[in-house]
Amino acid sequence: MALEIGCIFPPTVDTPEHLALAERLGYAYGEVFDSPTLYADPWLTLGRAAERTSRIRLGICCITPYLRHVVATASALATLDAVAPGRVNLVIGAGFTGQHMLGRGPGRWADVEAYAGAVRGLLADEEVEWEGAVLGLRYSARTGLRVPCPVPIWIAAHGPRGVGVAERVGDVIMTDPSHGHGARSAVLPVFVNIFGTVLDEGEELSAERVRDAAGPYAAFQLHLGGEGVVSHLPEWADYRREIEAIDPRRRHLETHRMHLIDVTERERPLITPELIAQATHTGTAAQVRDRLGQLDADGISGVLYGPQGADIPRELEAFARVAGLAGGR
Repeated sequence: MALEIGCIFPPTVDTPEHLALAERLGYAYGEVFDSPTLYADPWLTLGRAAERTSRIRLGICCITPYLRHVVATASALATLDAVAPGRVNLVIGAGFTGQHMLGRGPGRWADVEAYAGAVRGLLADEEVEWEGAVLGLRYSARTGLRVPCPVPIWIAAHGPRGVGVAERVGDVIMTDPSHGHGARSAVLPVFVNIFGTVLDEGEELSAERVRDAAGPYAAFQLHLGGEGVVSHLPEWADYRREIEAIDPRRRHLETHRMHLIDVTERERPLITPELIAQATHTGTAAQVRDRLGQLDADGISGVLYGPQGADIPRELEAFARVAGLAGGR
């Protein structure tokens, strides 16, 4: 199998140790989300992880053009590259919870394209124009930082407009096959996100461990509503009734309260075996291995696996074994 295998986390105070474990298991990439109302700071998380690792590539997935000024992002990347040289990447996208938790919708693709170009230019030691001002990085040698500082820029894209932006300003496309219109490119490698749990021998989808480990992503598909893969299930209809009863001014706060890290009490009764089967990539070792083989056959370049639940090490180890990583055998 030619797939590159990485992992992706909602950052917590424990994530640096989980990234160190991922490196020992053989994962090639370790990404963390950027949603400051929900998770620990991604830059501090990756800085701590850099001190615990020496090989795994580290990145944030994904930054939007609105949460962080372009100079702040470029400076953080240059700093991280100074402590983890040559193993830093950045994913930029239109945003989901990073936008919704601010009471906003996804950003404009024109802004994503401009932001990616400005970050790349700053890291190339160029002067760029941003919001009417000319900007540039001016690091003294005493800082320990350097420019040019080449950092691969990935674009989170789930349809043709995003792919077009990626092909103009990106190095890699990152997508989630469960929503959007799909992302394929003739010129860029494509990575996909995979969420779910590898079942133990004889384990059922109704097991509490499975509900804990697969529940956060299953709940995320409820959050997507009519745009997700579970819009035809009764669980979605039940969830919709519950969530639409909330004051619209606060609805975003409750919808995304436990985004990709846990489930709320409102969601818990809806995490059924049927929802898990439809919404996640949960399966036996053979089923998950077949899924990876199909992605490989479809020309996908890599996978970012998102371990969830109370036992992140168990999830990382089980997926590493299925994927044939050296440390998982």
